[in-house]
Amino acid sequence: MAQCVHTFTPEYPEFRDYDHKGDDEAGQYRWLLDESVPGVEDGTWSCPHDAVPGHEKCPFHLPVAERPPELDATAAFLDAVAAAGELESREARRRRVQFVDATFEAFDIAGEVLDAGTSHYINLSHADIAGADLRDTVVRQPIRFAHATFEGPSSFRDAVFDGNVGMRDATFTGPARFRGATFRRPFNVKHGTFEDDAWFWYTVFRRHAIFRDTEFRAYAYFRGVDFDNYARFSQAHFHDEAWFKLGEFGDDADFIDAQFDGPHSFVDAEFERTTDFSGVNAGGSMDLSGTHLENLQMTPDRVEGDPQYVDLSESVVEAGELGQPNEGKILYDAERATLGDVAVTTPDSEPVIEHVRLVATTFDGFEFESDDMDPQVAGWRIHEVFDESVLPEERRGPLPPETLRETYLNAKNGAKQVGNTTAVGQFYYKEMTYRRHRLAELVRSGRGDGLRTVFDWLRNATLMAVTGYGEYPLRIVGSSIAVVLGFAGLYDQLGAGETSAIEAVLFSFQSFITFIVGTPPQETTRLVAVASIVEGFTGAFFVALFVYAFTRRLTR
Repeated sequence: MAQCVHTFTPEYPEFRDYDHKGDDEAGQYRWLLDESVPGVEDGTWSCPHDAVPGHEKCPFHLPVAERPPELDATAAFLDAVAAAGELESREARRRRVQFVDATFEAFDIAGEVLDAGTSHYINLSHADIAGADLRDTVVRQPIRFAHATFEGPSSFRDAVFDGNVGMRDATFTGPARFRGATFRRPFNVKHGTFEDDAWFWYTVFRRHAIFRDTEFRAYAYFRGVDFDNYARFSQAHFHDEAWFKLGEFGDDADFIDAQFDGPHSFVDAEFERTTDFSGVNAGGSMDLSGTHLENLQMTPDRVEGDPQYVDLSESVVEAGELGQPNEGKILYDAERATLGDVAVTTPDSEPVIEHVRLVATTFDGFEFESDDMDPQVAGWRIHEVFDESVLPEERRGPLPPETLRETYLNAKNGAKQVGNTTAVGQFYYKEMTYRRHRLAELVRSGRGDGLRTVFDWLRNATLMAVTGYGEYPLRIVGSSIAVVLGFAGLYDQLGAGETSAIEAVLFSFQSFITFIVGTPPQETTRLVAVASIVEGFTGAFFVALFVYAFTRRLTR
């Protein structure tokens, strides 16, 4: 039987160099048809298969219009792979599984098992594959679709790939469905193009998955995907919505210099190692709510147009960096999130405390004061943002006093954990302030515990007015002077005979400190004596409060 006369001489474009090399850079030329590929001489590959009787070419390269009606190229493909396993020569087996530049009208191998008994790739590079159906297919050896074109819908649902899968520079013209597929060895679709929706529902990547510089021109759906090894989406371009909900990233996740033109969500995803969004250019909101990130690196280069909203609510960020871009603004919303050793940075000189919304946030090693963050410039109001309109509508407007009390209670505890006593005092003051507002709200609405709530509010208000909750010693001094002068006036009204103002003040001061020097006013009445006792009792508390507040300030 005659051999197919088909030859193929590929023309490859110039491959650009990357600023960020990445671990896959060494394999940049691995997917080319060069002299290392069996059957390639002087840059031209020749087909190893038998020609169709009466024709010069094999079932895979014979033009579709010339194929006999009974010819099934897909069946011929399965026969060729099975026959390769019976060949004794390793080189012959490698040649038998080459289908470079093949054309398949309907590539339906659903439920089949591909195993040619060789570790070499089943090579479908540069193939034109229409109607690819690999549902429940098991591929026991490596397979290569580099530079291939998948025409129309393609399905890899529940397929299992035991060997490497190479789809570098592949193009999918229709919807590509990979739901439930398992890739036990590396998967690479670098430089690939998905012109229609790409569905990776609950796909499992046991080894690294490379989507570097891939174009997703429609919907990109990665719900519940398991990336057991590192996942690389650097320089990828998502033209429409991109969803990574419930994804599990067991190793580094690289989104360096990725482009998101629409909304992108990572809700409830788990990131066990470093997640790098450095240089990301995003045109829509990013949803990282409910995620767990061991190390989040987010330092975008620019944000075009309106400020970008990044939702970190209810997430856990153990370490990392939340940076501002060189151009534009980002608002990070950490409502009810947990922030560990996370730095908030900016390339500018202006503090960015109002670029992070901290509401009922838990802090575990978070440093509040830094040159970039500096909450002092915002009066330590960490819940306020530079522009409320960036927030979702349901998160705009005044916050309930109870939520604000919780916010500053958590902040106080977090600052205490890292030994920031200045922040501890500031947050404690705000915690007590919003506690007072909450008690007032309960009194007004009648939802409190009756007189007990009223007394709690009075005690709180008194501590605020007299001591500044122990944070302002000079306020105690001022309050003490007011008490002394008040009792001096009282003595003047209660005393008998003529008493000068100076004598009344001196007696009041003596009574306040319970250390009487000199002679009390003449003709002191019993009421004056009782008032003096009360003032002495009150003064003892003021002295104790002053010592407490002054000591707190000295120990910072």
